This record gives sequence, C-alpha cells and structure tokens, in this order.
Amino acid sequence: MAETLDGLKIRIRELEKEVERWKSQVKSVRYGLNWMDVPEAFDKDSEDKIPILEEVAEKAVDAEGPLTGKPPHVIIEGDNYHALTCLNYTHRGKIDVIYIDPPYNTGSDGFTYKDKRFLTEFPDGQKVPKEHPLRHSYWLSFMEKRLKLAKNLLSDKGVIFISIDDNEQANLKLLCDKVFGEGNLLTAFPRKGIGGRQDSKYYAIVHEYIQGYAKRLDKFESGRMIKGKNFPLFDESKKLHYKTQLLRKWGDNSKRENRPNLFYPIYYNNSTNEFSLSKSKNSLEIYPMLDSDNEGRWRWGKSTMEDAFHKGLVEIQKNRKGEWIPYERIYDNPNEESTKPYSSWIDDIDNSTGASLLKEILQNDDFSYPKPVDLIDRIIRMSSIRKNITILDFFAGSGTTLHATLNLNKEDDGIRQCILVQQSEGDNNICENVTYERNRRVMCGYTNAKGESVDGLGGSLKYYKTGFVGKHQSKNANDADKVELAEKAGCLIALAENTLETIKVPKAAKGFWQIYSDNAEKKKRYTCIYHNGDYGKVPDFVAKIDELRATDKKSKFTVYVFSWNSPDFFENEFDDLKNIEIKAIPKPILEIYKALNG
Repeated sequence: MAETLDGLKIRIRELEKEVERWKSQVKSVRYGLNWMDVPEAFDKDSEDKIPILEEVAEKAVDAEGPLTGKPPHVIIEGDNYHALTCLNYTHRGKIDVIYIDPPYNTGSDGFTYKDKRFLTEFPDGQKVPKEHPLRHSYWLSFMEKRLKLAKNLLSDKGVIFISIDDNEQANLKLLCDKVFGEGNLLTAFPRKGIGGRQDSKYYAIVHEYIQGYAKRLDKFESGRMIKGKNFPLFDESKKLHYKTQLLRKWGDNSKRENRPNLFYPIYYNNSTNEFSLSKSKNSLEIYPMLDSDNEGRWRWGKSTMEDAFHKGLVEIQKNRKGEWIPYERIYDNPNEESTKPYSSWIDDIDNSTGASLLKEILQNDDFSYPKPVDLIDRIIRMSSIRKNITILDFFAGSGTTLHATLNLNKEDDGIRQCILVQQSEGDNNICENVTYERNRRVMCGYTNAKGESVDGLGGSLKYYKTGFVGKHQSKNANDADKVELAEKAGCLIALAENTLETIKVPKAAKGFWQIYSDNAEKKKRYTCIYHNGDYGKVPDFVAKIDELRATDKKSKFTVYVFSWNSPDFFENEFDDLKNIEIKAIPKPILEIYKALNG
C-alpha cells in the first residue's frame, strides 16, 4: 500500500507540473488557439527508433494502357506521422498539392487518440466520444504535428486543402493560421456533404468545408474554370491562362482528300523552340497524320498558320509514343466574367457518386463515405496551372486522390505524380484491400458489378511500408544506428531521387550496394548507393556504373556513399565525373530527422 501511495504522490506532482506548464503557455499567448497539448504515443516497435520506408515488391504495378511510361505513383502503408517524417527527407519542398480528409471528430466517427499518459489503461488508444473533456485537445494535438510536417513538404507554389465539418472547422482555421500563416489563407469552400444529417435539433446539416491555404500566397497560381471551360495552363510571358486543342483537324472531313491544300509540312526547331513553314538545319518535319498509315489535314491554311507561329499561338507536345504533336493555344479572356472558381460548391458535385463508383470497382461496401472523384478532380485542377505536379494525400482512405490523378493524366496527357499514405486500420487492412486494390484495378482493368469489362488506364505504382531501424531516436543515434540506417535507406534515397525502378545487380553486391533508375527510355537517371563501410566491393560497384554509362552517354548518375564525413574521397574512383554527382549517407538523413524532433 505504501508503494502505491508513493506512486500516486509522484503522479500528482507530475500532473501539478503539467498544469503549471499549461498555465504559462496560456499566459504567453495573447491571441490565437490554445489547448492542452496531449502527448501522443505510437506503436512500441517505433519508439526510440529511426523511421524508414521498405518496398513491398510484389505489390508493384506496371500496367499497359494510355498511361504507360508515365512516372510511377506511390502508396505508403503506415502511420502518417512516420510516413511524413520520411517524406521530409525525400520530398521536402517538392509537393505542389496536398489534399487530406482527416477525422472530423464528430464523437462517432471512430477517431482514436493514443494518450501517452494512459497507455496502461488504453494500450491501443481510446475512441473519443463527443462528451470527452479532452475531445478537441486530442484532435488538435493529433493534427498539429502532422500539419507542421506537411508544411515542410510544400513547394513555394504549393497549396493544401483539408476537408472538415462544423465539429472542428473553427479550430482547424485557427490551427492553420498558426501553422501556415493567416496571410496564406485562400478560403473555406462550403460544399454539400453526405446528406441531411439529423443530429442537429433544428436543421438537417448538409454542408461541409474544404479549408484552403497556400504555402506562399504571393507565389500561388490557381487553375481556372471559366463558364464551364477549363483553362488549366499558364503562359508566363503573356501572364494568361490557356488551353490547347489539336492543330490537326479531327472528326468529319479530317482526311487529306477532304482538303488537299491543307496537307503540308510544318517545321519545328527543338533547340530554339520555333516553328516555320521553311525547312532549316536540325528542324523536325511534321505532317498532319491521323495515324501512321492515314494522312489527315491541318485546320488552317499556310497564311493563318504562319500568323499563328508569329503570335506564339502554337506549341508542341510529345505523346506517349514519342511523336511530336502540335497544338493551338486558346487563351482565356481576362475581361470575361466569372474567370475565377466560385468559393461555394453547394450543388454541383454529387457526394453519393463516391460510394457507388467504389462499389462498382471493388464490389463490396468495406469503406464508408469515400469522396467523389469529381471533387478531387476539381481540387487538383484549381490547385495548379501545371500538368507535372506532385500530389500528396496522407489520409488516403479509399484512394480517390490517386484515381482522380490517373483520370486527369489520361484526359490531358499530364505527368502528375501522386503519393498516398494510409494506415492498415485493423483486421481489414484498408490500405491493402481498399486504397491499393481500388487503384490497382483502375490501372490494370476490372470487371464491374454488371459483369462488364472496364479497360485499365495503365501506368505504374510502387507500394511501401514504414519500418524502423536502430535502437535510439535520430538525435541520439550512435554509430551502430547510423550503419543500420545506411544499409536500409535505399528506398528513402530512391524515392528522394524519383528513381524507383530496381536495377538487377550481382548476388555478391547484396549487403554492399544497390542501383535504382527512373523509367525513361533515354537519358535515364540512376541512383547508385554504396551503403557498407567495408569498401572491398567498390571496384565492382564502379564497374557496374561504368557499364551503365557506356550504354547511354547522356544518362545522369547520383552516387551515394557511406561516409562518416565528406564523400569527396570517392571521386578518385572514376576516370571522369561527367554526369556524376556524389553524396554522403547517412548524415543528411539524420540531420533532417533531428531538426524535426527539435
């Protein structure tokens, strides 16, 4: 009994100290959001260790279809706090759009918080009911850590959109003011939610919000939707939005014999980015071909074509077959009414389509309230004027964000990349059985609930899980921790370099070195990692790099070398350093992790 009493006294003193700390925090802040910052616990296996990513190779997707050859997308299974920590090494400043659909903290939506102070009583955390005295403090503690990590990932032109409802919208606004800066607020978009909820005594609540913030409002350039027409591209020189359409005639009367005078070559100089009707040295000759065997025609005669060249109304894009295709630029009229997206989306997106589409794909009801693809499509379109952006969703749920990205890439031949993060969540692994499986089917093709075959969109996908190495946190890492991190950092480094294809190497290389590449056919980028402090296999490593260099003189190589300090000593291993950059591991990884952990 005496020990128990002593233990209680110690606990009381600790709580008294916490109360004093909270009081001092409240006094130090004159205006803003104040709450009890409750420490969050994580799985025991992750405590006092360093987070990494490990590929699940058997879940990789490489599907034939319209999106074949595009950059790969990524799914990460694990707690989003640890995944965001890893992404702070791989993607700091590289993310253009973040969309998340976090728990709304309704009191009945299953939001669970793992309070570090009560692990004995609630080792798996506890669901937070509406009447819980720490309900809002739990949610704010949970969100703040993740939003701070997310902010680091955004590029200067980046933007974040967060779905929320009345339960936490006011708190979220103040939290985002704190994390992203009040001056970077875009707006809170009201939208129609899942239907008339009857939990309000007086009104059937049908609305939700999408809270939007820019990383830097002065750098942000939104996409636009004008009177039903989308002008998603932006001309920096003219400072105008525009869209494109084929310079070649399509549909009826599109063959050469319909208008023989409109079948003629145009010339494009890739070095000067100029068009002409006259052939010059190093110019490409382009005819209006319907396909490789059938001749088409241009939409314009030579006089109109030449005038369009001079006015900069023609651009050229390479399709997935490597063919150069010319397009007309159609510019937005800046004086036209309603050129900006409306801030209210109450009526025009049907929320029920999310559930019906998911059921068509998976043929089950394993996931409740998936967001509609049209909603995410709109968010991506209005988030950026570019088609080569990187998108992140770290509350991925059913994987709608990737599905919308795939659809958009097919529609406008974009090369957007999408990263999803989702926990396994209980016995039915949501990440594996819903997030991944939905998008695998969209990419590979599937049979819907009606028995109809749906063609896949194609493309590639990599699947990772969060893992942990060492026996200490990054700030206290010893030499043994650093060695293990270097050995297991391959996937982190490959993701940072966006070179996700594993190159086959000799068996003798195992435990010493590994090589990754991107999926380009020419001018490949390689990431070569020598992760062992024993340099006995270096000659074999360098020989493999020289072999790859010989196959394509324009390929670029980033070589990572295990080193306690500078990797400069490794430069002597190569006859020349053309197209080679040498970096050290694991020190840069640890430095980023240490900064995050204070």
